[in-house]
Amino acid sequence: MRPATRVHVQVNEGGLTAAEFFEARVRAMVAETSGDGVALSYGTTRPDFEAALPEAEVMLLNGRQDLSDLSRRAPHLRWLGLTSAGVEWVVEAGLPPGVTLTNASGTHIPKAAEFTLTAVLMLNNLFPRMMTAQRAHRWQPVSAGTVAGKTALVLGMGALGGAAADALARQGMRVIGNSHSGAPHPSVAVMTRGEEFRAHLAETDFLVIALPLTPATQRLVDRTVLDLLPPHAGVVNIGRGEILDVAALAAKLTEGTLGGAVLDTVPQEPLPADSPFWDTPNLVITPHCGLYDPTAYGTRCLTLFCENLVRFRAGEALHQVVDPARGY
Repeated sequence: MRPATRVHVQVNEGGLTAAEFFEARVRAMVAETSGDGVALSYGTTRPDFEAALPEAEVMLLNGRQDLSDLSRRAPHLRWLGLTSAGVEWVVEAGLPPGVTLTNASGTHIPKAAEFTLTAVLMLNNLFPRMMTAQRAHRWQPVSAGTVAGKTALVLGMGALGGAAADALARQGMRVIGNSHSGAPHPSVAVMTRGEEFRAHLAETDFLVIALPLTPATQRLVDRTVLDLLPPHAGVVNIGRGEILDVAALAAKLTEGTLGGAVLDTVPQEPLPADSPFWDTPNLVITPHCGLYDPTAYGTRCLTLFCENLVRFRAGEALHQVVDPARGY
């Protein structure tokens, strides 16, 4: 009889999504797909994690853990899965040769579409400007037309960017896309690749950042990029905070040379209480929760993990595999 695959699920208690990965749910969903073929352990503390490392072949992490020296600490590890889309911290730590890395790409799609549309509609209807006036106790009526016919430039056409493009195109917007490959997308009128997006900034009403964080995307949207946008343009970031030079953005918002911004991520999280970004005019910050759906996210993540676990035990190729060299 084939020995059971040793799987460990580690959950960081207190994290935004931790409550969705409670032990009974994890065990029930793994048992439903893999039955007695899996020896499952579950942990929430650092000692739990350390105890599981020596024998684990598969690990699913909800939240960050110390991944240093895994070749020694986890000699049997062959697959590391994450319940998040971002993998930069794992790439920075480095994985031993032969360990496959997967993420939760695709699980955010429905909420990414809604949140991006919400952010763009807020910017189009000048909500950040009115919220700034409200904080200052000023009655300052402003208004704008509809988004139909306006142009959105979406940087990153993966799962998040594709969802954003679909949602915006359905509102009658013209969508310009940008990706590493430049592959066509049904909701994109003009597709660009690499640095080609810069040629379209002057015609952009809304810049949507949906990129993963890699060495190539770090601070990609800097003052030079922001200066090429029209003064009325709005910026939305649903990617990683480090992709956008927030200080440059704040300066332009303060100067009045940019229309507004909605950021779900910032470079330093949590944002310190003394950060000037709290009081930047025409800036809305959501605390990295805009794409999280508490009614479905955990189920989606665990379903995809369990399906991959069946493939893993059958020796088949896994889905949602991350290329560490590319960072996504």
